Amino acid sequence: MPTDVTTFSAMCRAEFMKGKMAADDRPFPSDYSSFTSVVPSTTQIETHTYMSNLPRLKVFDQYSPAVRLFDKTYTVANEEYRIGPVTVRKRDLDDDQIGGYLQSVNALTNRGKKDTGHIILKHLANGRTNTCFDGTAFFANSHTVGTGDNLDTFNPAGSDAVTHRVIALVTENPNVKPVMFQDRESLSQLMTDADSPQAWKMKEYEYWADTRFGLGYGYWWDAIDLAISDTPTVPECYDFVEQLINRFRTFVLPKGRATDDDLYVHEQWKPQPSTFKLLCNLKLAQILQRALAISQYIVSTGNVDNVYKDIAEVIPTSALGA
Repeated sequence: MPTDVTTFSAMCRAEFMKGKMAADDRPFPSDYSSFTSVVPSTTQIETHTYMSNLPRLKVFDQYSPAVRLFDKTYTVANEEYRIGPVTVRKRDLDDDQIGGYLQSVNALTNRGKKDTGHIILKHLANGRTNTCFDGTAFFANSHTVGTGDNLDTFNPAGSDAVTHRVIALVTENPNVKPVMFQDRESLSQLMTDADSPQAWKMKEYEYWADTRFGLGYGYWWDAIDLAISDTPTVPECYDFVEQLINRFRTFVLPKGRATDDDLYVHEQWKPQPSTFKLLCNLKLAQILQRALAISQYIVSTGNVDNVYKDIAEVIPTSALGA
């Protein structure tokens, strides 16, 4: 039996709506789970404690002066978030023959979950100004606990004036990752006032979802923010990757005694995709991914083996720019 024009039109509208919803669903945040610690929270503000380092082993010379342990407290407040509300007129819901309104409303919680990821990534990107546990910016030229400069620059030979940004992360610490997600209240189910007298009176319904969480940072010595002044070539990608690895190896933990030898936190670190993450802006992603995937690259003197092949996971994110 042939489909009548009215039914066919409704089917077309339904497919168009599905296409629109599919388009809305595509902008998904980069996977942040590998560098984010999820910390349960039971109160409005959580206090995290960092203890000073223990003294090193020394030859006993009749008397060993005691080392007083100290702690630095790091407070992270939980914030309330809401997705919505969106308002739908009762008559629109009643007359919605293709489910467009209901599909949009039901997509709110999915959008809220994704936006949580976007907020986490934006929080990491704001580490140049947001403070970490030692009271300095997460990315800074110097720190009050430990020694190191994790705010770096790289200047390629080109001159296109297209700036790029890379955040390098070491994720080998099993307990504390570079980003802290303080989970106070998970995203609620879809909420509505549709059963309230006010909604009946106005003939309009509101829909929304709520969540509450806080964001903090782990240890600054597990992260480097690299500003790149121009677009690098593939060989120059290897130069700044090596620069980042060497910079990580310079970071020194705080001392128990002033006379103690330095403890280099990443002395035995072996860079590999599971423990080395390179977040970058979208325009740099393709160049950097290619640089770390190929087995050889070409220079003026011939082919060169790529010693940095598959050394890190590249994570493009709009939080660092287009």
